[in-house]
Amino acid sequence: MSKAPKLRFKEFSGDWEEKKLGTLGQFLKGSILSKADLSEEGKPCVLYGELYTKYSEVIKNVISKTNLENDKLVLGKKNDVLIPSSGETAIDIATASCLQQDNVILGGDLNVFRSDKVNGVFTSYQLNSSKKREIARLSQGASVVHIYNEQLKKIKLSVPSKEEQEKIASFFSLIDEKISLQSEKVEALKDYKSGMMQKIFSRELRFKDNEGRDYPEWEEKKLGDIGDFISGTGFSEKYQGYLDLPIKVFKVSDMNLLGNHKYMVNANNTVSYDILKEMKSKSINKPSIIFAKVGAAIFLERKRIVKTEFLIDNNMMAFIPDEKNDIEFIHSLMSNIHLSRYAQVGALPSYNASDISSIKVNIPSLNEQIKISKILCSLDNKIEKEQEKLDSLNEYKKGLLQQMFV
Repeated sequence: MSKAPKLRFKEFSGDWEEKKLGTLGQFLKGSILSKADLSEEGKPCVLYGELYTKYSEVIKNVISKTNLENDKLVLGKKNDVLIPSSGETAIDIATASCLQQDNVILGGDLNVFRSDKVNGVFTSYQLNSSKKREIARLSQGASVVHIYNEQLKKIKLSVPSKEEQEKIASFFSLIDEKISLQSEKVEALKDYKSGMMQKIFSRELRFKDNEGRDYPEWEEKKLGDIGDFISGTGFSEKYQGYLDLPIKVFKVSDMNLLGNHKYMVNANNTVSYDILKEMKSKSINKPSIIFAKVGAAIFLERKRIVKTEFLIDNNMMAFIPDEKNDIEFIHSLMSNIHLSRYAQVGALPSYNASDISSIKVNIPSLNEQIKISKILCSLDNKIEKEQEKLDSLNEYKKGLLQQMFV
């Protein structure tokens, strides 16, 4: 069966041929190699988990090294396509990366496709786009999923001429280079902000007022002394599903969708004032910082600012700073505190207001808080703009992948 993509370079025409991967090359398995075998120096190596955490379609620079010596080690070659054979989810292992250097030690749980008939980079991009869900459907298992060479051999690849493969591979490699550079810019700004926050909250870096005078010394206070903690309320299923009522209802699931954004604006549920009366509950209508009080540590560390009237469910907590404090500053302060350390041990870590209201913090004057907030918000705006550029590049790549592969 022959097909042609929607979008292609003008010098190429004609249909692409559909062929099974098993007819285009050979499949190998990686060798026994684990995280315990990694070292600071040694030969380059790739572990299966790195394919879906550290690498994209092209592996130009191998990150890990090992000093392991073994006659049974499998060495990768340039143009080899690596696909993990184990992972936590089917989508995780539906990931392909192409090596760009020889003599790389390949760890266990790696499927290796080796071919001199097709371009490995082209193959990786196609497997990661138009064939991704097909690979995911072939995976087996529950808590850990697996996919094997025998299954991968049956995947049908759409193949153009070698020249068109190489041009497509080079084109997407250039896009990925731009994405990589933009990603580095975003991470550099985040690291800079993190360094600034560390200096600010350790008071290594201090500011002066508009007259050039020193601000007062910071005071040690308990969190409970500078604001109020409010626990959420039970939220019945019968009230769920409304999206256009005046009062937003925030749940832990809403928090998890935002990434690193600090403002909560949208919610998957809303209620009316009549529903609020029926629930015998009160909304919060002061600028607040909300966070999960039950869940895994990664979720307990996310804090968001809400400036509209809202409600939170009983797995959430809100902190309302008093009028003597700037909410943007307090958000930065609380983001610097690992609340999960104060959680009670149980099936899921959790805490109450009493567990965290006694946490001691150092607080500057309101005027210095505002000055600090302006500096940090300016950095946030820069990060957000660069992140938008990165997101735009990723969307651009995604759109091209959909159109340039069959």
